[in-house]
Amino acid sequence: MDTKELFAKRLKQARQKAGLSMDALSAKTGKEVSKQTISKYEAGKTMAGSAILIKLSQALNVPVDYFFRPYTFDISEVEISFRKKTSVGSKDQTALKIRIQDKVERFIDIETILGKKYSKIQISVHAHISLPIQMIMLAKEVRRAWGIGISPIPNVKNILMDHGIKVFDIDGPEGFDGISGYASDDIPLMVINTNIQNIERRRFTQMHELAHLLANSSFDKGLSNHDKERLCDAFASEMLLPSEVVESEFGSKSKISAHELKKIQKAYGISIDAIAYSFKRLGIFNENRHRGYCIKKNMDPKFKAWVEMSRYTEPLSSKDYDEEFYEGLVYSALTQELISISKAAQLLNKSITEVESKSYAF
Repeated sequence: MDTKELFAKRLKQARQKAGLSMDALSAKTGKEVSKQTISKYEAGKTMAGSAILIKLSQALNVPVDYFFRPYTFDISEVEISFRKKTSVGSKDQTALKIRIQDKVERFIDIETILGKKYSKIQISVHAHISLPIQMIMLAKEVRRAWGIGISPIPNVKNILMDHGIKVFDIDGPEGFDGISGYASDDIPLMVINTNIQNIERRRFTQMHELAHLLANSSFDKGLSNHDKERLCDAFASEMLLPSEVVESEFGSKSKISAHELKKIQKAYGISIDAIAYSFKRLGIFNENRHRGYCIKKNMDPKFKAWVEMSRYTEPLSSKDYDEEFYEGLVYSALTQELISISKAAQLLNKSITEVESKSYAF
């Protein structure tokens, strides 16, 4: 990305983050930068001079060097999908993308300053994936490589971060579950919506995004997005509830009680729907039996409420990329003299005086 293109993207991002139209940004510069000029900047057609850069930085409350900061993570390269039957406007989608971009970049930048070393995911992935069984085998390989065996996973976020995957939480709109991708080409990360109240769904989403991280580059080019999502669901289901457990517990039973389903849900942190999906995949439920389950759920409100009830109690994660943690990283870099106090103030969006008052070192 050349300087003009970088400036164009950063200017647009800063403007959208500030919630300003081009007209409003022009007004904030005292009309010294016209809407037409801003449009040309954002289209990458021309470059601003130093005096205009200062005007724009003041209007947008960002330092001048923000406009030329290289991208460690570019949200435009990551596809964000929303669940069906959910209305999320383009304005809300844009706001979400900007907040994700900002949060991920800030943490990557400060950790890079502190010299944090990143490790790639050390999992062997089939070069050409098109079938659910390949995703099932991939999940089994992950469980083997990570030493999980067929045991329940107490906290999904912790185990992901223990294996080098950065997991960020963000306050997102209804309909957005999560995304995954890479920063600086080789830092695996995912962003999960904190507003997912159902614990089982959040755990499933995290494992679904792990599947994308591992398999996206190996998916058959002819697969639709829907096909890929189904394959990632198969991976997530196997990661949370191994086939061996399902077959051992239910393989020989012609009828399965609600109590047995609740027991598995509470032990493995996976939804009743996902358990039923595993039954169908493993042949414990035939097509008609699984269809009957789905029909009953859709027709019986009480049964639906019972199915969708969250019953798993997940231990609190000890690994959070929250604002308190970020502030601690910045002050650590300042104490080690890796950044100046003015840089720390810029990173924290605080005054130098405020930062000085908190920068104690012993």
